[in-house]
Order: sequence, then C-alpha cells, then structure tokens
Amino acid sequence: MQAGRGGNAGAGPDGDTRRDGAPGAGAVDLGDGVWQLAVPFPNPLKATLVYAMESPGGLVLVDAGWDGDESWAGLTSAVEATGHAMSDVEGVVLTHFHPDHTGLCGRVREASGAWIAMHDSDFHTFDLMTGGRDAAWLDEQTANLRAAGASEEDLAAYREGTETAPPTTRASRPDRLLADDEKIQLAGRTLRTVWTPGHTPGHVCFALDSADMVFTGDHVLQKTTPHVGNFVFPLEERDALGEFMRSQRKISSMGITRAFGAHGTPIADLAGRSAQLLAHHEDRLDDLCRDLEGGALTLWQIASRMQWYRPWGELPVMGKQMALSEAAAHLRHLVGTGRVVQVEDSDPARFVNAAGERA
Repeated sequence: MQAGRGGNAGAGPDGDTRRDGAPGAGAVDLGDGVWQLAVPFPNPLKATLVYAMESPGGLVLVDAGWDGDESWAGLTSAVEATGHAMSDVEGVVLTHFHPDHTGLCGRVREASGAWIAMHDSDFHTFDLMTGGRDAAWLDEQTANLRAAGASEEDLAAYREGTETAPPTTRASRPDRLLADDEKIQLAGRTLRTVWTPGHTPGHVCFALDSADMVFTGDHVLQKTTPHVGNFVFPLEERDALGEFMRSQRKISSMGITRAFGAHGTPIADLAGRSAQLLAHHEDRLDDLCRDLEGGALTLWQIASRMQWYRPWGELPVMGKQMALSEAAAHLRHLVGTGRVVQVEDSDPARFVNAAGERA
C-alpha cells in the first residue's frame, strides 16, 4: 500500500482493457508470454495487478490479490481470459507479505494445489500479521501512538476505528521460501528473484530472463510513491528508508528498461523512475531537517507538517498511522546519519536538528 506524493503517469499497454489497471480490465497480453491480471481491491488504488506466465505445470502467478469474493471473481475470470483455469495454477511467487498481495493465496491453493513462495525476511512478519489482533496488540499500537505524541482524543478514535480481525488468514501461509537471485522455473525460461528490502524487509522483484522486463511489486510504482515505514518506539534499529534507497539503486543498475508494478501503469524507464523516487525522499529528508531547525518536535507534529495525499486533518485514522510510520522511517534515517537527534528523556519523544542541538 502507498502513501505520499505521486509521480508522472505512464501509458498503459495496448489492448481491449482499461489502461489504468482498474477493475474491469480483465487480462492484458503484455507480450513476451506475460499476462497482466487486474484483481479488484477495495482501496483507492482500485486493483492489485497480478502477472501470469506459463510454467511446466501450468501457470505461475506473481502475487494473488486481496482476499474477498469480488477479488476472487476478478482473479478467476482474468485467469480464464488467458485460456487457463484456476486449477492450472502451479505456483504463486509473492513480492511481499501485504494482504493485497497475499490474501487470495489460500483460495488459489485450494483450487489448484499450488505452492506459495515468499522471501524469508517477510515470512515471520506474515505469521505475525495473521496471528490475530487481540487486546495486547491494540495496547501495543496505542502505546506507539502515545509515544509519538497522539492526544487522548486521537487514541480513542484509533481504538474505535481499528479492525480486530487480520485481513489475511493462515490459509494463505507460504510453503516455500525464496532467496535473493533464486530461479523459478517457467516454460523454457526462468524468473529470477531480486531482493529489494525497504517497502517491507523481504520485498522482492522478479526479473524475466528472456525479456527486458521486471515485476516490481510495490518497490517501484509509476503513479505513486511506495510507502516506506517502520513505526515502533523507541525507533527501530532497522533503517527501512536506507534499505529502500539502496534497493532503488540496485534495481535501476540492472540494465532493465521496462517495469510492471502491482498498481498503476507500466514503467517505460525504470532507471528514470527510480531516480525520481530517490529525489523525492531526499527532498523529504531535507524538508524534515529544516522543520526541526525551529525547535524540538514529536513524531506526531513532524508527520502533521509533511505532505500526504490529503491534508493531515482530513486523513482517516489508519491513514494517519501509515503517515506516522513513513515519518518515523525518515526520522530513523536522519538519526542514523547524524542529522537529527532525539531529545534526552523527552516524553513523548521529541527530535531536533543535530546542528541546532550542538550550537
């Protein structure tokens, strides 16, 4: 899922379909033996784009889509539009653990006996996500929000608006782990995993060895800036934004031109789009440092000053949590690089520009 500013929209593939990959697009023949399947997603993004290729045992899918009846009907009809049935699906390779990518894996496996594969670094998080959202989980989330500077009114709104059931069930649990540079066998060719941590710790892209083509999941998107967040107090040791930026440089240096993300339009210039995403985050880091020159701020105050898809006061409860997560990732990167420091013994935690602190 995404938060943040968008980029320039690219052109959609030719064919009898909607060009934005929204529900109703069905199956689009991208050439090179690849089909793009638009799976409805109850979110402003409208669809998760799944990719299908022939394999020795039938079809291999890249991602599966959100777990819902409308989504399942969309995936089923799109697979049938390629001339196959759901029972032909041999396996699903997952770009990452988020529910709009993993949700339908259980239904696919039930219909076809398919194997499900995910990078090892996301597997543990998937188990945590599907383990249920009990009172202890909710207490942990609200403690994070309180440490970020949320008011009691904000905390009450969060508790009221948070679903208790996880959006993906254990039925979708992967049974195969992927490693970086692993080869997945297709019909007469292979699909190679490219580990690109950042959006999640185990996010992977998939490069098609016989074509100038890579499936980028949520790592590189044409219309939106992928969400990069890690909202835990104290700030996590993991530098998610640093990982994301290194992964952008990695994917853009592979010499592949065409990229196909899980949402939005195809990318005709992968290196150029990666450069735009890197510049976007560098600008945000600089803006945040300037905000902290005026004095110490809480994470909540920092996030409220950043630019989102709508003004801070209009963001829904879960939208604010995602924004806080992304702000925390930027803050963590700045602390790690020495540009920002946490005010000692501050509660809620406050942060200040390191240059001003030393002055």
